[in-house]
Amino acid sequence: MTRISQAQTIDAAERALLATTIRGLAEELDGAELAQALDAFGFADLLAEAPRDAVSALFTALGRTGSMSTSLQDVLLRPLAEYLPGATTGCNVVLPGIGADLVGAADGEMLAVRGLVIGAQPAPRYLAPVAIGGELAWVGLQESSGVSTRRIDGLDPALAMTEVTGVEVLADVILAGEQAVAAWDAVATVGRLALGYQIIGAVGQMIDLAVDHARSRVQFGRPIGSFQAVRTRLADAHVAREGAAAALAAAWDADDAVLAGLLAKSLAGRAARIAATQCQQVLAGIGFTAEHPFHRFLARALVLDSVLGSASELPGVIGAHLISVGAIPRLVDL
Repeated sequence: MTRISQAQTIDAAERALLATTIRGLAEELDGAELAQALDAFGFADLLAEAPRDAVSALFTALGRTGSMSTSLQDVLLRPLAEYLPGATTGCNVVLPGIGADLVGAADGEMLAVRGLVIGAQPAPRYLAPVAIGGELAWVGLQESSGVSTRRIDGLDPALAMTEVTGVEVLADVILAGEQAVAAWDAVATVGRLALGYQIIGAVGQMIDLAVDHARSRVQFGRPIGSFQAVRTRLADAHVAREGAAAALAAAWDADDAVLAGLLAKSLAGRAARIAATQCQQVLAGIGFTAEHPFHRFLARALVLDSVLGSASELPGVIGAHLISVGAIPRLVDL
């Protein structure tokens, strides 16, 4: 099994400064402006030199602030460029639609596709993992090949997802065989880690909002945060988030990167569901209002949980992966 590529790691002081700087950019900017600021900051170089620190800092900040940028595409294209040198310039990676394993499949000579692009760059070409003749392959797509795009608002309009669809698409196969499978494993794994960090960032903000409310809301002459029932709910949410954060951190050094990514994303989604339940109970009626920011982070976490496998779907995928490798890894060395 291979590990996720990690050229180097910065020290603790540099990591703290990096997180603070990127958090500040994400708080002030969004969308194209944030992408431009990250480009000026040198995020691409940081991603190449220290992917663990770059991904964890940026996507946790995006989750905390509710901002978006095109950086997810940079993260997805980086491992794919190792298999397709020079072919990933000016491209977006299409991810499978919710509940799907791949973006599409060939029906005879024509390809039917339906997938999602998050953080789309202004690029005319798309790269997508599909099934052709029952085998995984990467294809290049563009409007001239028979695909159309539309923005999806849905539960979280600010996420600005784009749906890429086509019924009779000309398949331009650019990678097939074992390399195509390895490329998809690498792309899906780093994508799950990035989305996992963004989810736990949103979860952390949900918990902070609930904690602030528990400190300021007074009932029976006491802050509601002094009641054991409220403390227990907040503790449950905090423990779930910390467990997911630990799994994400450990995934970078795991011998089986695919399994580690599946576990980390699953735990992040689980943390989102636990925090949604417990924090909403603490916030009570105010948490349902449009004026309170809680719903923004709840929607962002739930939508991202559904991409590349949700907390309810991934346990089955994890089980199938364990069967395929024929071994269960030791979780703790005794």
